[in-house]
Amino acid sequence: MSDRPRVHTLTETELSDRLHALAVHGATPAPTAGAQVRDRAVRRRRGRRVLVSTTVLAAAVVTLASGVLRSPAPPPPSTTAEPSVSVQQVLIDLDTHTLTVDGRSFRIGAPSPRCPIGERAVTVTAKYPVVNLAPNEIGVGRAGSRNWAVTFTDHNHQQRLLLFELTAADLPYVGEDHIFGAVGVAPASGKPVYDAVRLGAQVHIKGGQQSEEPPSNSACIDRQPIKGGH
Repeated sequence: MSDRPRVHTLTETELSDRLHALAVHGATPAPTAGAQVRDRAVRRRRGRRVLVSTTVLAAAVVTLASGVLRSPAPPPPSTTAEPSVSVQQVLIDLDTHTLTVDGRSFRIGAPSPRCPIGERAVTVTAKYPVVNLAPNEIGVGRAGSRNWAVTFTDHNHQQRLLLFELTAADLPYVGEDHIFGAVGVAPASGKPVYDAVRLGAQVHIKGGQQSEEPPSNSACIDRQPIKGGH
C-alpha cells in the first residue's frame, strides 16, 4: 500500500463555495493560461490606441506651430490720435491796411469811419465771384458789381460783404479808410485772396473805428445785406 495521502477531489459545490470565499476576502485566483493570453492581447490593443492618439496630438502641435491653423493676430491698438482739421485763421488789420491768410499778406483799403464793418470776429459763410449792389439811400456812392466777394453773417443775422476786389480806378483807396462798410483788396489780389480764404474761416478784425456808431445799411453800400442770386 502507498504511503502518499489520497488526493481529495472537490465537488462542483465545494469549488464554488471556495471561490466565493476567496472573492469575499479580496483574493483573486491565479489566472489561467488562456486568461493571461487574452490580457496581453487587450494590453497590446490599448498600447496601439495610446500610440495613435499620441501621434495625432503631436501632428496637431506641429501644424499649429507651423501657422497653418493659426488665426491672424488682431492689430495692436492705435496710440496715435487722428489729426483734427484746424479752423483757418484770417487777420484783417485796419491800422496797417493788411490782410493776412496762410502766412501771406495783402494790401487793402479799410472801411470809412462813417461806414465801419461793426464786427471784430466773424466767420466766412459764403463766397461769390460777383455780387450786385444798389446806390445808398441818398444816391451817393458807386453801385453796381463787386468781384470776388467774401461774405459773413453779422449779429443781426444779415449776410454782408466782408471783402472784395477793388478796381483799377480804386487804386488810390488802397492803404486808405474809404470803403463803404467792407474791406477792399488791392486790384489783382482779389482772386488770390478769394481762393485762399475758405468757407468757415475765422476772421479777426483788428484796429479801425472801435467807437463808431454805424449808420443804416442802406447808407453804406458795402454794408447792404447780400441777397441770393447775385
